[in-house]
Amino acid sequence: MVKKISVLDLIKDSDENAEYVLSPFFFGSKPLEGDNIPKWGMTLLSAGSMRFRWNETNDNRKKLEKFFGKKEIVPIELIHSKTVVEADSAESTRGLQADGIISQNHNLLLSVTVADCVPIFLFDTKTLAFGIFHSGWKGTGIAGEGVRLFEERFGSEPCNIAAAIGPHIGECCYSVDAERGEYFAFAFGKQCVTPKSTLSLTEANLSVLKKAGIIEENIVVSTDCTCCTQFKSGKNVFGSFRREAAFLPGNIDNDERSRRMTVQAAVIG
Repeated sequence: MVKKISVLDLIKDSDENAEYVLSPFFFGSKPLEGDNIPKWGMTLLSAGSMRFRWNETNDNRKKLEKFFGKKEIVPIELIHSKTVVEADSAESTRGLQADGIISQNHNLLLSVTVADCVPIFLFDTKTLAFGIFHSGWKGTGIAGEGVRLFEERFGSEPCNIAAAIGPHIGECCYSVDAERGEYFAFAFGKQCVTPKSTLSLTEANLSVLKKAGIIEENIVVSTDCTCCTQFKSGKNVFGSFRREAAFLPGNIDNDERSRRMTVQAAVIG
């Protein structure tokens, strides 16, 4: 059975000023702990926007360096694709555009940005390879490409891989048109689309992971919705494109919309 967790359960005393949250992988439905076993997680609304472009400087991202200490951060500029790159060092991705990073170097902290899209994390318990993937609706399926590359580059076997699906927009808030609903139902299964024409990116990505050979007991899923999950006080926990920028006028381009929302950094390391 897939393990389910909530960010609110991971934050000490539901600290509304928390800036980061980290979680273990689960294997055989039990948490993985120990040396060379990475954790996965992401920044929260309180940390501010972690927007990343190669030609920009974002002071908020310096917080990542302080929080994670000696690990070198490996970022990537996203393009909503299924492209995955391998990183041997912190310089491996410099100047590159892609939506996933894989590595066996545990001195690195791999990072992508998300704001309603799905952060997905993989860890091979035998080869110790690990990876992070940004799965927007256009890039749904990138987790399967990640598993394939684990097999090709590191000799991984899917039965040994632990997977995590991080916080993202939930079916509670993600209404889609008939065309997109039909596409997801055909490509990833009818369980992805509810009778009210909302989309479950969790179900879509679970379908991808299972098809790639990942065992259910080795998968953990966040139950949080980046659009509507709140603390008891009513304060939002996450940044969200749908909540913060989707309503903006049509003449505002995607780059400007990105500046109007609180982009989060998803990390593994």
